[in-house]
Amino acid sequence: MIKIWTILRIILWFIVIWIPALLIIFLASKKIMKTWWFLEQKINELKTLKKIKKEILEKTVEKKEDWESELDVEEKDEITQLLNKNLNKQEIENIQNIKKENNEQNEIINSKQKKLLERITYEASLLKKDGKIDDYEKKLIEWLAIDPNNLEIKKHLAELYFTIWDHKKALSLSKKIIEEDPEDHNAIRQIWEIYLLTWDLKTAEVLVEKAINLKPTNPKYYISMVEIFYNTERKKEAIDCMEKIVKLRPTNTNYIMTLAWLYEEIDDKDNAKKYYFKILELEPSNEKAKRKIKNY
Repeated sequence: MIKIWTILRIILWFIVIWIPALLIIFLASKKIMKTWWFLEQKINELKTLKKIKKEILEKTVEKKEDWESELDVEEKDEITQLLNKNLNKQEIENIQNIKKENNEQNEIINSKQKKLLERITYEASLLKKDGKIDDYEKKLIEWLAIDPNNLEIKKHLAELYFTIWDHKKALSLSKKIIEEDPEDHNAIRQIWEIYLLTWDLKTAEVLVEKAINLKPTNPKYYISMVEIFYNTERKKEAIDCMEKIVKLRPTNTNYIMTLAWLYEEIDDKDNAKKYYFKILELEPSNEKAKRKIKNY
């Protein structure tokens, strides 16, 4: 009886323990074999791909050598440039899309900035018209802060400072304008007039000559030169310059009167009298010219 019970226990123990264990071992070994087979296939595939790639490269090199032996230098350069282009079609499209987006954003920003500048410009013109100089100056500075490279704004601001006799600021701005636009005769005029006021006549004369060369039909520039010649005791040169002004504006009696007066300064009464008579031809009622002629 004990023997039978022992045999049953062994059979039961075998069923409960060993059969599941053997089953697990079988399944695990099957999965391991499957995984090993899969890895082996991948390794074989990689080896095959590597072999194909090597063959392609070898053929490419052979073809390239054949081409290079047949091509001239110019053709080789063209092929080299083509081979060096690493951007594919998609990358080029991406770059173009980015540029397009940037352009659209810039257009939006520029549009907003343009509208803001238009509003500030309108407000500034109203302030200038109403004589609100301080507010007008603030608007111009606000305008310049938005668009610091705008030359026209700098010109307006320089003109304002020159008009209100803030010569330090006017001179600084006018010099910047000349750096950007060396032929801006108006900025040159402002600079030389400031130098005239400070009696730096030598510098003023150089600038006036430059302005006359840029715009030789403007009599105001010649007037400044006459002033420089007269204040440096060069009255004959002042008269020559005044003669040019009268030729430019032959009906302007103020210019003719100045020329007649300059001839009086050098005691040339004949020429002085000639120009006083010319004034009377243009303005028969000019009392000053009548008195001068009567005195002669």
